[in-house]
Amino acid sequence: MKLRRFNFADWPFSLPLFFILAVTILFPLLALVRDSLQANGAFSLTTYRRFFDFTQSANLQALLGSINISLLTVLFSALCGIPLAILFARFDFPGRKLFGVLVTMPVLLPPLVGVLAFYFLLGETGILPRGLQWLFNLPAAPLVMRGVPAILIVHVYSFYVYFYLFVRNALLAADPALEEAARGLGAGRGRVWWRVILPQLLPAILGAALLVFMTSMASFTAPYIFGGNWRFLTVEIYNSKLNGDMPMAMTQAVIIASISLLFLLLLRFQSGQALTGFGRGTKGAAKTGNLRQLPALQKILLAVVGFLVMLALILPQLTLVMIAFVKNGSWTSQILPDTFTLENFTTLWRQQQFLRPFWNSFWMAAIATVAGAMVSLVAAWLQARPAATKRSRLTAALIDLSIMLPYAIPGTVVAIALIATFNEPHWFTANNILVGTAVILPLAYFIRHLPIQFRATAAAFAQFDPALDEAARNLGASWWRRMSRVTVPLVLPGVATGAMVALVNALGEFVASILLYTYSTEPLSVRIFSELRLFNLGSAAAYSVILTAIIGLVMWLNQKWVGERSTTI
Repeated sequence: MKLRRFNFADWPFSLPLFFILAVTILFPLLALVRDSLQANGAFSLTTYRRFFDFTQSANLQALLGSINISLLTVLFSALCGIPLAILFARFDFPGRKLFGVLVTMPVLLPPLVGVLAFYFLLGETGILPRGLQWLFNLPAAPLVMRGVPAILIVHVYSFYVYFYLFVRNALLAADPALEEAARGLGAGRGRVWWRVILPQLLPAILGAALLVFMTSMASFTAPYIFGGNWRFLTVEIYNSKLNGDMPMAMTQAVIIASISLLFLLLLRFQSGQALTGFGRGTKGAAKTGNLRQLPALQKILLAVVGFLVMLALILPQLTLVMIAFVKNGSWTSQILPDTFTLENFTTLWRQQQFLRPFWNSFWMAAIATVAGAMVSLVAAWLQARPAATKRSRLTAALIDLSIMLPYAIPGTVVAIALIATFNEPHWFTANNILVGTAVILPLAYFIRHLPIQFRATAAAFAQFDPALDEAARNLGASWWRRMSRVTVPLVLPGVATGAMVALVNALGEFVASILLYTYSTEPLSVRIFSELRLFNLGSAAAYSVILTAIIGLVMWLNQKWVGERSTTI
């Protein structure tokens, strides 16, 4: 496809796009920074001095606590995810394919639901601590999840998947000819791994480490529920907001956002380096070239190990399902519940007040997802245009930077930025205050999950052959006809996949919701948390199970539709 100069016909799309991105992403973040540097309407560093005041070390403790837990999360996630990736990518044993699918199950659980599952299993009154206390006749329950160990367990359970997927994909893409050449030169198995395989895996490991660190820094749910006396910056932002100290909340938000943006830049740089870090690979290497055949006894042993790993992964979810059938208030001092009922589920359908959080979450997530799909489609299309001039290259770079900013911003920061920005009227809000209205949560969901939708759509455009559009143009098709009959149908599976991921994330969104919701817009995640605080454990678990089932159904429908779509195109 010939390169062309920037087409000014693109401006009807690029101008509205930049306006939307400026109003929803850039302006709130800049307003957050501006307000954090003001006191009584004038420039001031007062709150920053308060933050770094060594005589009042609460904020510094929170900052160090977030950094320390993130570093520990990276370490232990790597220790779990990398061996699993090697196990499932390089060794053949019974059940390998099934276990390889189940090992990614933690991705299905929204953060709050995952924390809730561990709370029932290993919390203060959890099944496992009480069971061990009874079994060994101990004066106190052992292995109770609290503080840093509890947060670390939840984080590793949720984030090891990044290491597993990154390293597994790197292993499958590695060129087996390099290993064969090393063995042919007399290198032993250990030397081949150290000098040949590990250098190929290093970009993937570093990329996963940066992503896990950044995600752990933004974590709110596990530190909030299990943190106890430990301080973490995301929780301190929430506490400052509740205490009415918005200047400090904004300052804390700017600091954690700055750290996250730094790691986003490192991640982007590392992603670019990773493109040159792999061997070229060979077709079919993932199936045959790198798969090691083992003796029967070792296969059985690995199958047992795989089964135990899978059992440990699904045990929290099985616990959650069991608690969903427990009558509220009946599970107190027993090891296992002894009163089961369907009331937790039937009540949801009999009374409108219990159904309202489902409806709220659905319509708010749906609006945010549809808006994100439309913006992502336009943005990815503009970015995919041939970069023949500096202006067009600058446009593509600005689109990418603006959309990917929320990827590095924790949910608490997004919520505080929206509060700081839309707690007063603006001309582009028709002089309305959006905080406290039904608009603010869909806006937060849109901002939070737009990067995911954009990346999925951009990946679809990257696979699109420009020759198809050129052929339609040569046959006399108008721009609209080419878009509607050629471009959009071919990239629609990518758009749908990004929309699916954004939808399921929005359905379980808790971090921004807890700061922005009102009584009339209470989403499902906040209702789950409210039921937990009221010790209605059965109802909280029932809501969580239904939410997980909805997410699983949405993912299955999307996979089925995309699969059918791929076979018909």
